[in-house]
Amino acid sequence: MERRVALGVLLTAALSGCGILEEGQVSGSVREERSGRGGGLGEVEPGVLKGRVVDAQGRPIEGAEIVADNQLLYNSNEVVRTGGDGLYRVATDFRATFHASGTVIRRYNGQEYTLSLAPDDDAPFAGPSGAIRNFTWRLSGKKPDDLGFYGGKVLFRVDLNDQINAGAFLDDEKVRLTLTPDGPLIDGSEGTRIVRRATRNGDGSGLEDVPIGRYRIAADYEGRPLRVKLLNGGDYAEEVVAEFTPLMTGIYWIELELGLPQG
Repeated sequence: MERRVALGVLLTAALSGCGILEEGQVSGSVREERSGRGGGLGEVEPGVLKGRVVDAQGRPIEGAEIVADNQLLYNSNEVVRTGGDGLYRVATDFRATFHASGTVIRRYNGQEYTLSLAPDDDAPFAGPSGAIRNFTWRLSGKKPDDLGFYGGKVLFRVDLNDQINAGAFLDDEKVRLTLTPDGPLIDGSEGTRIVRRATRNGDGSGLEDVPIGRYRIAADYEGRPLRVKLLNGGDYAEEVVAEFTPLMTGIYWIELELGLPQG
């Protein structure tokens, strides 16, 4: 087990009003676990966080990183990695509230990706009470607490220069993108063709929550084909092959430029 910051501080201060769950004052999710929920992991053990990590097909994942974050002490947590059976176990026998999270690291076409795991229960828990938290590696879907999506974003900018209609103005939300997987996705699955209208989000216009992979991408505007190229690179074409690149750890984008055919 890897320990990032020592927790060898006996917390003897009064805990009321500090957002701390006392032992015995457990959340509803923990009560359910004590009633037998836990996916074959047995009962909740006092002072222990445990669980299992699987992929979308239910196969165990080895080497996933699970973090038990002590929410009383800043940047103080316990870190453990799953074994070949996907199981993990970490001590949380401290008078503090903990929150569990997890990531998996994968190399895909020569690039490393750090991807968040989806918890079966995202509620905090009292360290002395213990908890069971299982995780699944999902390629798409909403993260807890509206913290984004497990998939990446495909964003675009539009070149408004239209030699056919000089007064044309393109509405981003009338752009339709077609993404065809070019090989397996990052988890080895086949993937499916995606055809969706663009939406606007806090980072620009495009598609959100796209499973990480390599895609052949084409675009059209109300049925009129658009030219496509990577942002600030290459020449326009009918389609482009693109992969996700990191904006920051855990956040991955494809950025495109779109334009109307000339002539």
